[in-house]
Amino acid sequence: MPASNNTTAFSWLVRGMLWMAGAGLLMLLIISGVTVPLDNALYDLNARYWRYTPDDHVVIVAIDPKSLDEIGRFPWPRSVYAPLIDRLTADGVRGIGMDVTMSTPSNDPSNDEQVAAAIRRSGKVVLPVFAEAVSLGGQLQEALPVSNIAQSVAALGHVDAAKDNDERVRGAYLKAGLGSPYWPSLALALLQVSHAAPRGDLPGLHDPMRNDSSPYVWMRDDYVLLRYAGPRGTFGYWSYVDVLDNRVPANLLKDRWVLIGATAEGLGDFLQTPDSTMPGVEYQANVLESLERGMLVTPLDFLRQFALAAALLTVPLLLYGLPGIGRNWPLLLISMTLVLAASIILLRGYYLWWPPVSCLLVIAVAFIAWQLLMRHRRAVHA
Repeated sequence: MPASNNTTAFSWLVRGMLWMAGAGLLMLLIISGVTVPLDNALYDLNARYWRYTPDDHVVIVAIDPKSLDEIGRFPWPRSVYAPLIDRLTADGVRGIGMDVTMSTPSNDPSNDEQVAAAIRRSGKVVLPVFAEAVSLGGQLQEALPVSNIAQSVAALGHVDAAKDNDERVRGAYLKAGLGSPYWPSLALALLQVSHAAPRGDLPGLHDPMRNDSSPYVWMRDDYVLLRYAGPRGTFGYWSYVDVLDNRVPANLLKDRWVLIGATAEGLGDFLQTPDSTMPGVEYQANVLESLERGMLVTPLDFLRQFALAAALLTVPLLLYGLPGIGRNWPLLLISMTLVLAASIILLRGYYLWWPPVSCLLVIAVAFIAWQLLMRHRRAVHA
């Protein structure tokens, strides 16, 4: 057999072996999650240059320093919320999401009854539910509003923020609950009350273990990544006390979704996003706006991540050393650019997130291995 045929056969054998080794390394990298911090940093970089201008559909009524000065120290008596809810209802808002905890009875039962009555009159109020331990390290329980208030709301929605290992909040769970993810998120519940929720299956990454868990474990499902409108303050705020005292024109509230929550420093309801520290109520506004406008990003599951990465891994291995490909370093750069372009196109064009760092790393390792093998073969035949 001519030497050239032997070289060609050896070259293709090496390519096949490198691809199989690369596919195995890909699987290990994706399962282990060692590249997640770099993938998160890449998503954050994309997000900073992929902002949008919010519509005026979502309005935040802020428990801000001005309101605290005029109304008094927080927490306020629940009777303070009743006239605000009545005002918003009279102004024709589309729905009211209150990021305010009402899980323990007031000292004065009449306060609870006043706010419960206002909620019943509105028929558009969504209140939060969340999981908490009754004691340090104890069993989780769902914290619901007190009975008469819970019976008056249009819906309940969870306010569980999806924190990553670095404590930054890049996404949201559209469903969560104790033992099973049956509560919609606050934003989704608000859209459902307004009959504006997405039809069909929800976007997001599904948890394959969602129906195989202890009834005492807080379960989450339908995980989505957020396309934040921008840093803190991107959404418009109205001061709680200004709305309460009729200083805000009704036409600026009519047909809007209103979110009520704390924005004052020191009240503890702040989250770290990739851009800035943000009040929890503005995080909810980002989820609501993105969900309403169909701008939530679905991460690819393991099988789709692996399949796409394995397919792209074949490109450089098929081209390395072929006739007409004189220099391999430019080809390495082209291959990596193709991987990054695929990730960006899926994100920007189809609202799908494919983390590319594992594939980039394997391509670089395969390139180095190919160079060493070919150098060794040339030395042997020299």
